[in-house]
Amino acid sequence: MLKEKLQEVKDQNTNLYEHLNNLLTKILLDNPKNAFELFEDYSFQVKSNGFKFEKYDEFDNAERSKIKMDQSIQQKTLKLINKINLGTDEEPQEATQTGYLPNLIEESYLYEWAGIGIDENYKIFKALTLLSVTKQASKLRFWGKIMGRQKDYYIAEGIATTQVEDGELPPEVEPRGTGVNTKSYWACNDLLNDKDWIELPLITPQQINTSRQIKYIFTGNLENDVITNPYFFGKEKHLLKAQIVRITQSTVIIPKGQYILREGEPREIDPAPEYKLPGFHDLKTLNDWIHFNQNILNCGRLVHLIPSELPEGIEPEAYQKQIENADPFENRLKPISNDKNAWKIRIVGDTTDYNPLSKDTNNKVNNGVIIIKSLVWPGLVTVYSNKVLSQLYYGYGYKATNNHFYPKQPQQVQSEQPDLPEQPEPNFPAEVPQQPQD
Repeated sequence: MLKEKLQEVKDQNTNLYEHLNNLLTKILLDNPKNAFELFEDYSFQVKSNGFKFEKYDEFDNAERSKIKMDQSIQQKTLKLINKINLGTDEEPQEATQTGYLPNLIEESYLYEWAGIGIDENYKIFKALTLLSVTKQASKLRFWGKIMGRQKDYYIAEGIATTQVEDGELPPEVEPRGTGVNTKSYWACNDLLNDKDWIELPLITPQQINTSRQIKYIFTGNLENDVITNPYFFGKEKHLLKAQIVRITQSTVIIPKGQYILREGEPREIDPAPEYKLPGFHDLKTLNDWIHFNQNILNCGRLVHLIPSELPEGIEPEAYQKQIENADPFENRLKPISNDKNAWKIRIVGDTTDYNPLSKDTNNKVNNGVIIIKSLVWPGLVTVYSNKVLSQLYYGYGYKATNNHFYPKQPQQVQSEQPDLPEQPEPNFPAEVPQQPQD
């Protein structure tokens, strides 16, 4: 009698009797400590998810796997938020950050003016903080993000203070800390996994030159083979490092006057004495910005390689002068306006000068934003506002090309051969008469 009354109370999917069966089964399976307090919540959960006690196995497994996944994400997130502990829970050991780390959270406001929205800036900032401690990296900054076919690369730039044994290097490879291998770069696919940061290996001049001849979309797997023509000798991690170095050496720009050439050494620069960042209106044109890094030579290095054994009758100075004439250095600190169709500058925001609250009326406050984009490396953006200068790369990691590819037109399809006229089939006799022998 009671069962029939409970079955009469129903909706489109079930009735009250089945709902109570499903609800009690769910509570017995989970066995919560405060089942009385969670009774209404369980009822809503069973009704919304369509839980049925006949199929409790598949519901239970799906829900438990989701809970495990949520718990793992929560543990990774807490590791970024909490204080860094290099010891154990019983014996905690706090770690200190190595060097200054730019505040990406504040700089992300400037990148929004340039069309780059960094929705995960807090995770990036905390991940770099953890990286500076675990890898003991100084002068660390978020270099950018390179998109891939399967996964994306988050790139961090810095200088590794820990010594790494690179083994015996070929003579043409510039050692760690010099040339194209001056700075260290770390890449990862998951910001929540601190063990995912992998330092990119040293690169060779051959890899630099090959990367200039190919265009490759990264997959997101550092150990993936690079199948290109011409053949790239190395893994995807080597090509990634080569592209990062090429972008860095050719696109880092600074305001004019911040550095000066060293006397007697035109390829060396020094900070200008008592330099102060100029005002907003002094940096509004491309003539006010200069290149900072040295260019990569055609040989794939920053300096020419002088072999230990020279041909007879040739002095080292004469040989060095000869190769420098064949592969010359570019002038240091050259204005970016000399680069043909390579940069685009844009002024956004409120460009009005305001008097500061302090008594120093010489330094005006201007909330305008200067945005400089590279047309050679799409995705490279430099922003400047209120004496804050920052640079970021968000792209696919290859150079822009103006040469369009036109497939070669196939040859004209030849006409078919004409059909031969039909011939009567030869009908041989069943028995061939034998010729009489002599």
